[in-house]
Amino acid sequence: MSLSHKTKGSKRYEKARIRVAKFHAKLKDTRTDFLHKLSTEIIRENQTIVLEV
Repeated sequence: MSLSHKTKGSKRYEKARIRVAKFHAKLKDTRTDFLHKLSTEIIRENQTIVLEV
């Protein structure tokens, strides 16, 4: 299902492009969800978070 092996502009290229885009969107959503849950857990456990620069 490699997109690079398809001919640009073909129907199969578009189907493969959409499949790859959906995969990347799901991966992004999974990572964002994990970070959101982690940051929420850290904030709920601690009263104050201090960053030193």
